[in-house]
Amino acid sequence: MEVAFPYARYACPCADHISTKPTSQIGKRSSHEVENDAGEERTSNPHDLRANFSLYPLDRLLFCDECTQIKCEKCWTEEILYWYCPNCLFEVPSSTVKSDGNRCARHCYDCPACSAILCTTVMHRHSDALLRPDSSSSPETYILQCQYCEWSSLDIGVTFSRHNKITEQLNKIWKSRTIPGDSKQDRGGSLSHENAFANLSNFYKDQLSESRDTSSSYTDSPYSSPANLARIMSLYGGLSLHTQKKMKEKPQPMREAGNRAEGLSTFSEEVRPGEDELLQKIRTLGIEDAVSQPQQLQAPSNYDMRFKDELWPTATKLKVTRGKRCRTCRQFVARPETKVGSMRYKIRLLAMHHIPRVSIKPIQPSAQLQPVNSVNFQMRPEPIERVVLQPHQTQQYVLTIRNPIFEPIRVSLATPAITPGRAASKVTILCPSFTVGAAGDRWEEALAEPAISINGDGSRKAAMASLTGSSDADRQPEAGKVWERSKSATSIIIEVVSGVLDVPTKSNKGDRSPERSDEDEDILEIPIYVRAEWEAIPHGVHQPDTTEREARELAYWCVLGVGRVARG
Repeated sequence: MEVAFPYARYACPCADHISTKPTSQIGKRSSHEVENDAGEERTSNPHDLRANFSLYPLDRLLFCDECTQIKCEKCWTEEILYWYCPNCLFEVPSSTVKSDGNRCARHCYDCPACSAILCTTVMHRHSDALLRPDSSSSPETYILQCQYCEWSSLDIGVTFSRHNKITEQLNKIWKSRTIPGDSKQDRGGSLSHENAFANLSNFYKDQLSESRDTSSSYTDSPYSSPANLARIMSLYGGLSLHTQKKMKEKPQPMREAGNRAEGLSTFSEEVRPGEDELLQKIRTLGIEDAVSQPQQLQAPSNYDMRFKDELWPTATKLKVTRGKRCRTCRQFVARPETKVGSMRYKIRLLAMHHIPRVSIKPIQPSAQLQPVNSVNFQMRPEPIERVVLQPHQTQQYVLTIRNPIFEPIRVSLATPAITPGRAASKVTILCPSFTVGAAGDRWEEALAEPAISINGDGSRKAAMASLTGSSDADRQPEAGKVWERSKSATSIIIEVVSGVLDVPTKSNKGDRSPERSDEDEDILEIPIYVRAEWEAIPHGVHQPDTTEREARELAYWCVLGVGRVARG
């Protein structure tokens, strides 16, 4: 897979609690596992099979300030806050959704042909109506019309006498067209869907009422709830053992529907339209008038339609606004505002605002940026440049840590001496411990940075370099010293010696290692363990001028991809 180098991925700690052992080997530990147990638990392997499900970009992660941990999409649960119609922006109570379904019950309808929004319009009158002044008192006729595909309710012969209460008028027209006993299904051996459901619902309601009446022996009591009276009598009435056993007996199962009046619908070949009838209608109307499968699935109440003259307007589906809660402490990590149509968040704990951000770049870029007015400038995106690392060559990279919080932090970095994977490489961090300044306002950061000129960076270092005759490229990295420092960011140097790509031989092909073996096995990924410490105001203290402080810390794994190792 083509990826742009360099990149940074952050590991969610939830992957550490997932066991990779099969269930048959749980509790069994070999001597090799006991020796390497501590090393495997403390070192992150980006080439492990679980790495595809535990490494994320920083913009896809949230942060829980109660647990003080990074949260990925597997660490939070979504909770429905409210339902609303996307067309009229009307908030619908959850009780109404449970009883009436997830459709708008007002006047919002979608086109059954193209799923666009239908508009209520007035039918155009004839020009001769202007000659009669009494025609103004005649009632107007309204239709539902699609502004995209020009479908209208006139195609199915539906008009409305009022511009409001469209749902009520549509239900009346639908019921008038499906009169019980008038359709072919009712005259045959089976019932229509609506009639069968109504009969079956009435049958089960009668069965439930009969079972409740027979099971309760206190139906003639003046109390409003016989169940509560039976509970009181069982506690204080001193009923006999035989009566208590009889009351604890399981109720008899209800019988099923036995005829058409009770909702029983049987299959009949005579009721089903034959293939000859359908083919004849297709020859008459044409294949373009047949209904597609998405149009059938869009209308649950009219799913058995075959042609476009059977289409029916469908109510607009409701949408939901969801909040995200932490699975551990049940605290909201993301919660939108309760106002319908608002895109703002009341609570949104992004990880990029709470954890130090890691970035990496080569100390000497191989390709220089082209100016905007260059001849080589093009509007189309250029293909991703393939970064190839030669084996046994030392490369130096600038690792930058940015602090998003308003307190100075102390950062400690750690990495394995040999990177995991087939392209085993040596990594050395020249300055593993350093401090990063506190983040401030955007304007403060802009004013703190030196002015940028056209011919140079305009900084004090550039002026001193011009006087002494030395340039920034002549600087040499030193162990224990930072490379560059700004208000809220610190850069250090890491050295990477690329190894030789270990190609599996025929002898070890049958060895099933836990590492992934695919086209990305030549990518050099460096696992970095970041640990940040700082002092902040304790929770619950709302006085900003207080001197009371508490120590806090945060640690996480991240993976830095620098390029692909050349195959030998």
